[in-house]
Amino acid sequence: MKTLKTRTDLSALNDQQRKAVLSEANRLLVLAGAGSGKTKTLLHKINYLVTDKLVDANTILAVTFTKNAANEMLDRMILAADQTRYYKEFLQTQGITFKDKYRERVRFLNKFPWLKKLTIKTIHSLCYQIIKTDGVHVFDNQFKIVADQKIGNEFHGNTATETVKEIIEKVAIELCEEKAFILKLKRFLLDYYVDHIPDNKTSEEFRPEGKHFTSLNGDKVRSKSEQFIADWLFRNSIEYTYEPEVKVDKKVFHPDFFIPQGNVYLEHISNLSYPSFWKEVKMKIAGCTCIKTYDDATHNSAVFNSVLDRVIKGRISEDLSSATVLNYDEEFSPFRKELKRFYREVNEVRNKIENSEKDLQQIMDEAAASKYERVRVFYELAIPIITAFQDYCTNKSYMDFDGLLIKTIELLENNPKVRERYQNSYSHILVDEFQDVNNLQVKLLNLLTTKETQLFCVGDDWQSIYGFRGSEISYIVNFKEHFANSELVTLNLNYRSTDPIVCASTEAIKKNEFQIHKDIKAVKRGGQKINIFYEENEGQEISFIWETVEKHIQDGINPEDILVLYRRSAMASELKKTLDASGHKIQFKTIHGAKGLEAKVVFILGLHSNKGGFPDPWLQDKIYQVIKPSNYDLLIEEERRLFYVALTRAKDYLYLISKKGAVSEFIKDIPKEFTLLETNAIDYGTNRVFLCKKCETKIEEHYKFCPECGKSIEQNHSQNIKWKQKKNVEQQIHNLPINFERNDEQILKSRQKFKRAYEPWTEEEETLLKNCYEDFSITELSEMFGRSKGGIQSRINLWSTNLD
Repeated sequence: MKTLKTRTDLSALNDQQRKAVLSEANRLLVLAGAGSGKTKTLLHKINYLVTDKLVDANTILAVTFTKNAANEMLDRMILAADQTRYYKEFLQTQGITFKDKYRERVRFLNKFPWLKKLTIKTIHSLCYQIIKTDGVHVFDNQFKIVADQKIGNEFHGNTATETVKEIIEKVAIELCEEKAFILKLKRFLLDYYVDHIPDNKTSEEFRPEGKHFTSLNGDKVRSKSEQFIADWLFRNSIEYTYEPEVKVDKKVFHPDFFIPQGNVYLEHISNLSYPSFWKEVKMKIAGCTCIKTYDDATHNSAVFNSVLDRVIKGRISEDLSSATVLNYDEEFSPFRKELKRFYREVNEVRNKIENSEKDLQQIMDEAAASKYERVRVFYELAIPIITAFQDYCTNKSYMDFDGLLIKTIELLENNPKVRERYQNSYSHILVDEFQDVNNLQVKLLNLLTTKETQLFCVGDDWQSIYGFRGSEISYIVNFKEHFANSELVTLNLNYRSTDPIVCASTEAIKKNEFQIHKDIKAVKRGGQKINIFYEENEGQEISFIWETVEKHIQDGINPEDILVLYRRSAMASELKKTLDASGHKIQFKTIHGAKGLEAKVVFILGLHSNKGGFPDPWLQDKIYQVIKPSNYDLLIEEERRLFYVALTRAKDYLYLISKKGAVSEFIKDIPKEFTLLETNAIDYGTNRVFLCKKCETKIEEHYKFCPECGKSIEQNHSQNIKWKQKKNVEQQIHNLPINFERNDEQILKSRQKFKRAYEPWTEEEETLLKNCYEDFSITELSEMFGRSKGGIQSRINLWSTNLD
């Protein structure tokens, strides 16, 4: 690329980074692969605009999606400007707090006025500022922020004392003052969150152990029909006993219901019921009144209600017209976990609706048309709660994060003068992590820009992993369709990872159809291949990771530079407990939580095809598909992008953890030329070759007879030597002390099979292994050293890499 003389020092940039910085395009997408220096490019762009293009810093807006990203951007701008290097030393100080960083950041921004004039904000912080300044046209501009949980000081203490979750429950409690609503909510929880019917239903369902249905009164009953009857009795304030014990002629039997107010028994008859003839005869002899209902009537709830009215209410003399007051806490105290789950799902629906183009009435109409009762009833409950939530927040002058965007868009759309003022305020808008934008955010960007505004977007479609939160990958993949007259620059050099990691991750992500194809190259040549470990027996995975971590730490790698990644937290719970016991503070993160991080050593857990493995595309609940239908193929592609993000966190060493016989399809996508097998699950030993003493024909050690002359094979001299060597090593290993002692269940379990499991390798043990590993199979070495086969193989592979 031809070098253009600039006042801004661009010598640290490669050709593509420099091309992005110097571009005059009014709509530019910088497609930045993992580890390609995207933040450095964005910051050089800002510096170039101010220093070379003489753009007023007041007119530059840089938008991020997290407060941490905004702070990192500011810190790196200060680091570049601070020639004393004091700020760098300050940030490296151990134990500094968030408040310390904030105060020092403000102090340094005051030292560099042009930096202070820049607007570097999260998109929500930008909306907050706009609504506070001009929002009187659409809302009370003295509003407070209400969040899903207690938040930090981004909004300077201007937050509501209540959280979203607390408000949702508060308005739901008010709605539950209506008897019909509380009973509908309770029935929904019981039907879909509490009751569980075994898949292998048999007639046992109608025996005591088959009571799988919960009534509104809390009783466990045997069938949906009996549940309907119990609920009808509860709603009508009629006391009952379920399956009372009745003795007649020394025989004990259990009618379905006894109603003391009418002194009557009720027997419900279905095609699965036991014959009731003799039961009825005995009850008649005993003078017991027994009425019957039949399953055919239950197919229509209105018909069954009228049947129960006719056969029961007429036998009760008491006035049943007075309404029973139900107490929210009493009704739901046994089901707090289920209630919490319901409110969480209501909030997810609320968020999805706000990010969609549908209003509440559209959602309600579509839900009402569903052929599934569960979906219909959920929205019959959820929509009133969401409506009450919105009314409550408006009354209290509360606004949530999506509300900030919605109200800002409403303000700019309906007030041309306000819109023009903000459009004129920013001549250059830079957007970080553009792959994560959603419909509302793109709509806001369009309202803030004119044809003259320069829009500089940085992102990577391969790292778009927040579809479940509403982000739309189409905006980056189809950037030119959404933004007319746009240009694209690709940053294709990876400065983070070794060549095998970059090549493997690139090959894996190429399986996706919905993407922009890129040819990513590693700056760091060579490096160890990706290690794949296949667990065969429970506990081997933990043992392998433990021993590998110990090896890397002994080799001088800081524990904080070792990262364990997983799709879901449950995958790492046992491993974390065990490694925490070692005292090594290595990092544990979900893959989503590790976005933007890097480490020298990375382990990726759960790469198997069993339930709960990875990939695990959640085909969203039918409830959410009322708002936006999900597509399995697109979900798999997002899972693959998540896998790509995990792979590209590794700088030098990468370990993929799988299971024998259930290998993740993502591992199969990686060409074998980029991997090593770190496994004790696929180890068949090594066949040794010997000579027959009689005819000197080559024979393998498992032969009992020579295939040439037929002579019986006896252990020859070399085998005797090998046997003695094995015994000698075993004796030396036996004499080594066990220094790492912990009453940890996982460690104790592993040491039942491998005596030295989780024990750090000693120099003596290392030397013994190096001297004999070429003479014995992995299985033999495992027995000799009291280590798992995976641990032995890992040690040998590390030497091989160092020798290469």
